[in-house]
Amino acid sequence: MPEEKTIFVCQGTGCVSNKSIPLYNALKEEIEKRGIKNVKVDFTGCHGFCEKGPLVIIEPDGILYTLVKPHQAGEIVERHIVKGEPMKNLFYRDPVRNEEIPLYKEIGFYKGQLRLILRNCGKINPESIDDALKVGAYTALRKALFEMKPEEVIEEIKK
Repeated sequence: MPEEKTIFVCQGTGCVSNKSIPLYNALKEEIEKRGIKNVKVDFTGCHGFCEKGPLVIIEPDGILYTLVKPHQAGEIVERHIVKGEPMKNLFYRDPVRNEEIPLYKEIGFYKGQLRLILRNCGKINPESIDDALKVGAYTALRKALFEMKPEEVIEEIKK
């Protein structure tokens, strides 16, 4: 069975102003048109790299595409998803080393970051409670509702 993939499209303000919503719609349409079942198109919050938006991340590959236009959706699906050939022309180009960097975790902007609060930014849909639950969100609420007595909750809050 082919590997499941998710195409994440940034929906931060900078990316939205550069047409990431039409890009998201075009990618969904291309996946549906081809009848591809093992690929999900979803959106994420801001990645913080607005100058290079719209951004697209394909997981689990870890590939970051920058400055993506809606008309490139078909080519992304055909080349990367169907043929397994990442599109080098959409990789981030390091201006100092003048080289293409395909993996977002290897880009200098992200490489030095240790994300704590925002560790799931760019990896889940920020409007999906199910996505949040999958990465461990709301565990304290779950504990308060199902494992603690009301008095224990009050004491915990007082701490």
